[in-house]
This record gives sequence, structure tokens and C-alpha cells, in this order.
Amino acid sequence: MTSKIAILTDSSSSLDFATHQYDNVFQVRLSVLFDGVEYIDGISITNTEFFRRIVEEDIIPTTSQPSPGQVVEICKEIKSKGYTDVIYLPLSKGISSSYSSIMGSIDLIEGVNFTVVDTKATAVYLCYLALEAAKLTKENKSVEEIIKHVEHLRDHLRIYFMVNDLKYLVKNGRLSNAAGFIATMLKIKPVLEFDEEGKIVGTQKIRTTKKLLETIVESVSKETQGKKVQYCICHGLDIPLLNDLKTEIAKYINVDEILILPLPPVIGAHVGNSVVSFGYFVLDN
Repeated sequence: MTSKIAILTDSSSSLDFATHQYDNVFQVRLSVLFDGVEYIDGISITNTEFFRRIVEEDIIPTTSQPSPGQVVEICKEIKSKGYTDVIYLPLSKGISSSYSSIMGSIDLIEGVNFTVVDTKATAVYLCYLALEAAKLTKENKSVEEIIKHVEHLRDHLRIYFMVNDLKYLVKNGRLSNAAGFIATMLKIKPVLEFDEEGKIVGTQKIRTTKKLLETIVESVSKETQGKKVQYCICHGLDIPLLNDLKTEIAKYINVDEILILPLPPVIGAHVGNSVVSFGYFVLDN
């Protein structure tokens, strides 16, 4: 029997904002909550509305993971379209319990071969992984070949980002080494990264946004010199901050070659609106 492979990711991936031609990419919709009222990411709340609300209402929203039932239902839909295999690429298990939840309910998924990959990524970076996987399905690659490629990209991914207000990361418990920053969080702006487990950690402590952007861009430029890479940027609709980052990048790199996507609400809930990220995948074998 010939395999027909679907790629499943979640709405943390910024896939809603990407232009692509693949009909075999599906999403599990995550939720954000404002004072206990639930909104479905990308369905009952847009990222524009979300970021407007967190600025105007001074609210720190929360998020909820998908239920096993949601994944079971979308797998039923995928099966009804004739797919035999599903490769699920959720957001990093280092910042969400979604991965563990799904792993604990795989037995509920029937009729398709279901494989989960810990991507250690989210937002634009997860989107890139999903679209790369979809591209390989159109090249008739096997499930094993696609997973091997995704894991190679994941293991050669470096993500830097900055936020102007640490309160979101601290409040939602997403900054793994928060204790080292809370006392001075109003005075410093840390360089934030994803570590080897896909968790968010603060590294260097810097006092100004300008110097922080310079530091991130210089680091990426040095690390990628002479390498074949895919650069990515994501942002929280703070356009002046995004433009400042692009201006800094343009000193070293052609900005037109960068995949740039906004953050979805479910990620914005953990970082706020005044955030930018600059990272890269090393594509060399």
C-alpha cells in the first residue's frame, strides 16, 4: 500500500501567516484565556486583536494545551482524506506540556500511523520545519526520511530573541532561569535563547535595546559566516522594534532572504507584544 503522509503541527507555528502551496499540512488549534474566557488561536481571536488587548487592557493571558480529543478528531479528519501516516510537529516540549499530553494518548488514535517529533521550536521556526516536511512528502520521501531531515534541522537550529518586558515569561513560568533575572528585570534586558532541551533561558544581561539587538545580530552573523543557512525572524507586531532589528541585520545580511512571520496569540501570551527573534537553521550536511 502506498503511503500518503500528512504533516500536523499546531497554531503556535505561525503557519497561519505563511504563504505556501501544500494541502497536506494541518493544525491543532491552541487556546488563550483572558480572565478565564477562552479564545481559539487564529479562529475566535486574531493576533492583531490579541496584541491590541494585551497592550490596552494590561492583561497577562494564559494558554491551554490541546486535549487528546482534539488531536484524535483531527486525525480522524486526516484519515478521511485518505492519509495513511501523520507526522506531528508540536511546539517544543520544553515550554509546553502538549507533547507529553499527546504522547500519553497515542493509543486513542486509530487508522493512521502517528509519529510525534519534539521540535524544540515554535513560531516561525516551527513553521519552517512543518513546510520542509511537507515539501519532502511531495518528493515522495518516506516517513523515516522526513523525520530524519526534520531532526537534522532541529539539531542545527539556533534561536535568539529579546522581550522588552519579562513579566510575561516570568508570570507564565516559561523563563527557566528566571531567578537570575527577576531582581534586576526592570534594569536589564537579557539575551534569550532556547537551550538544548528547547527551554527558554536568559544569557547575557544588557541594559539597552539597541545594544541587545546589536549583540544578537553580531552573534548570528559570526556563527553563520561561510555557512548555508535559512534565517528567520518573528515578532509581536511591534513594528518599530522589528524595523530596528531589520536595520541592524541589513549591515551584515540581505533582509530579503529572511523568512519573517508574526507571532500567534498563543506565543504572544508568554512574551508580550514588544518582542523580536532572530535565528537560523544550518542547512549544510
